[in-house]
Amino acid sequence: MPRIPYAEKGSEAEGATAVYAQLEAEFGFVPNLLKVLGHSGPATHAMGVVLDNLFHHLSLAPRIREMAYLTVAKKNDCAYCVGHHSFFAKQAGITDEEIALLGESGLTTTGFSEGEKAVIRFALETTKNVAASNEAHTELQKAFPINQVVEIAFVVATANFIQRIGKNFGIELEQ
Repeated sequence: MPRIPYAEKGSEAEGATAVYAQLEAEFGFVPNLLKVLGHSGPATHAMGVVLDNLFHHLSLAPRIREMAYLTVAKKNDCAYCVGHHSFFAKQAGITDEEIALLGESGLTTTGFSEGEKAVIRFALETTKNVAASNEAHTELQKAFPINQVVEIAFVVATANFIQRIGKNFGIELEQ
């Protein structure tokens, strides 16, 4: 049960309607995270911009984006984000077995490339410590061009940002 009611379509704050329409057109529904933010037009609008950039404007391969996001979601024990991003990960070609390995065990498996392990390490360290170690940065910069290093950091920060909203409000996965 969420800590505040969802702002259902038609009861959202002024400024949230366009984001609701965009998400419904793209995903077929308005995610509960946005329905909580829907009580504030500016917050909903800002999240809409973040999500649009996350899904449509980064140069990262969707596989790398979802590995970074899901690693954070699993570290934060965010069932809502794990539910949504497992779906996106599968669309990006990540298998159920790989999804299960995202986290500490992903650092030692032979199933991921060195670059993918660098993404996992960076996501884990950033989520736990706010800043990743010099070693994690070095590994990431060996595997990816600088713009993608920045984008990986953006994905990891975005995941942590969204999950702190979702977990604070007890947002439930849509049925």
